[in-house]
Amino acid sequence: MSGRDAVVGLASELLAVEGHEDHPANELDVAQFVARWLRNSGVSVELQPVESGRANVVAVVRGQRPGPVLLLNAHLDTVPPYGMTDALRPRVRGERLYGRGAVDMKGAMAAMLLVVRDVAARSAELSGELVFAGVAGEENGSPGMQELVRNGLRADFAVVGEPTGLRVARAHKGAMWIEVRFTGVAAHGSTPERGVNAIHHAAEFVELVRRDLAPRLRAAPHPLLGPATINVGVVNGGDRPPMVPAHCVVQLDRRWLPGETYPGVLTQVRELVDEMSGADPGVQASVSELPATSSFPHVPLDCPEDNAHLRHLAGICARRLGYDAEPVGVQFWTDGALLADRTGIPTVVCGPGDIAQAHSLEEWVSVDQLEAATAIYRQLAYGMLAAGDAR
Repeated sequence: MSGRDAVVGLASELLAVEGHEDHPANELDVAQFVARWLRNSGVSVELQPVESGRANVVAVVRGQRPGPVLLLNAHLDTVPPYGMTDALRPRVRGERLYGRGAVDMKGAMAAMLLVVRDVAARSAELSGELVFAGVAGEENGSPGMQELVRNGLRADFAVVGEPTGLRVARAHKGAMWIEVRFTGVAAHGSTPERGVNAIHHAAEFVELVRRDLAPRLRAAPHPLLGPATINVGVVNGGDRPPMVPAHCVVQLDRRWLPGETYPGVLTQVRELVDEMSGADPGVQASVSELPATSSFPHVPLDCPEDNAHLRHLAGICARRLGYDAEPVGVQFWTDGALLADRTGIPTVVCGPGDIAQAHSLEEWVSVDQLEAATAIYRQLAYGMLAAGDAR
């Protein structure tokens, strides 16, 4: 079987196994499939318990001598089908493999698993270790990665297989969802002067974000990521037209950069509210982080650009695909930032396909990229673990 057929075949098997937050077993069926496949390939594997009966899959291939440790990471879950036709029926059309999770990220996981199997077959030649970690729930709170890092994981370098078109991404932004709750005084709509209009205060705040904070963020771009951003995503207030609204909620999506601090991001928003209340004592508001990001700090990723393993991987990708070897930044958040922040492991994101296809109604990944990803991960592993140059 060719390398292309092998990775498409395994990716197709993975795509046919359902695993998402709306599925009764979440992604446990996927975890069990992966663990069974690894055991059948002669690889030592552990199902690591995660909350609510879920599990990570951790496989370790040990060489005969001490040496560096390479971690390959994929998440086991996908988003739900969300109207995607035949989401669980993998199919190849032209040079594309279709199915829910094809690009996010069962295609990358298939490539990683094949490399784990190949490295295990040559373990007697190796120094160090190759670790594969398939984690639960990346699409919904990252409980799997949180459990993985709590268990004392160590490695010298980690690759997260989210889709980057097989460019090496060494940086991405952090994320914080912020809620500002404005409290007013209700009154009859025919006598608005007797009340305090919370929607008016919320509108003033939104305008302050637009004309003050957003320009300040744009003025300080990161060399790979561009500027930090702030998006007003939700404004919700009032009860009925003939009432002065006593409440209004504004929810923000704040993407923050390496070099910014987690407390500082929230402080910026509080300072805007303080500015408003200083000018008008009638402004009453509270600022808090929403649970979606407050469960743990969604910090940025920032792998040192001079890291030798990063440079090695970037060189492999450039030779294979013929593009500039300089690492890039990506705009989306990944488990890689949590991994790097909690463990100190230098971590990059590098996977097949385009993030634009993720979560779409026609999700697909390039078969050429799947084949290339397998070769790239394999060459990285053999290079780090001193088994020569595998092609």
